Amino acid sequence: MKYEVPKRYWRIARRLSVAELQKLDNSDSFLSEKDLFEVNIGQRSEGLFLGYYSKKGIKTALERYEITKELAEKGFKNLIFEIDTSDPYIHRLAIYDRQKIANRLLIEAVLRKKMIEIEMPFRTHLNGKVFETLAIEWLCMQNPDQKFSKERPRLPGQQFPGLGMASRAVEILIITAWRLNLAGLLNTPDHFHNAYLYSRIFYYLDPVVQARFKALCRDLKQYSVHEISWAIEWGAVIDETTQQPMEWIIGEQIVPLFKDLKKLFESKEYHQLVEEKSKEFKFRMDLKKFNEYKIKTGGMNEA
Repeated sequence: MKYEVPKRYWRIARRLSVAELQKLDNSDSFLSEKDLFEVNIGQRSEGLFLGYYSKKGIKTALERYEITKELAEKGFKNLIFEIDTSDPYIHRLAIYDRQKIANRLLIEAVLRKKMIEIEMPFRTHLNGKVFETLAIEWLCMQNPDQKFSKERPRLPGQQFPGLGMASRAVEILIITAWRLNLAGLLNTPDHFHNAYLYSRIFYYLDPVVQARFKALCRDLKQYSVHEISWAIEWGAVIDETTQQPMEWIIGEQIVPLFKDLKKLFESKEYHQLVEEKSKEFKFRMDLKKFNEYKIKTGGMNEA
């Protein structure tokens, strides 16, 4: 599960200066001279996004990473950026197309810094140590001009189809965590499809939760991601250990950035425990229940 952000993105990141990322425009004029020297979120009631980025700086970064260009190619050429830093601990970035209304929302990211404590069920010198991470509280990327189809079916929690840019968004958030000198990027997926998307680069902090997720993917591998996601939503995935519909796994995933954390999640001890524990879980699809819900709801592709 090793993964690296594309070198092209790192080259762009290293060329972006602090001055560029904190440059003000008229919409950032509420920042005081004091704000420019206080770059830690939690020490201000308003100001720089994550204690670091001005609105103009965010626009500059997204232009350099060609996110703005890709949105324009999808037909979104009149972008409206909104940042909310009124809460000193949780910040929101939203990007709209043409109008600042719900059905023209393209991207919404709610982020905060969060402390995590390492508690592995095996011996490691990191147990009990606390690290500061960048946590994704909410991430929405949607295309309000597209409709769901057989090729792009609706997934639980979706109002519109995705933009097809989720991987690049996560890569930029990894770079953001690096720039803020944080130990990693944290995420708590609320649906199977989110966890599956992130699983190639994220590790569950709890190896037992990682094992349960691994077993779920193993036992339902003959089904598509959207089928599994809806089946869990409808209570049509059975946990064989309880003979009850499985409840979605709530757990935090991390992309470790600090060297010692990377070593921990890539370690033989972590992966052996995941492998051993995964044998204790077994899941199956209740096809009768799944098909009943599919008929009842008119299928999974309805807009």
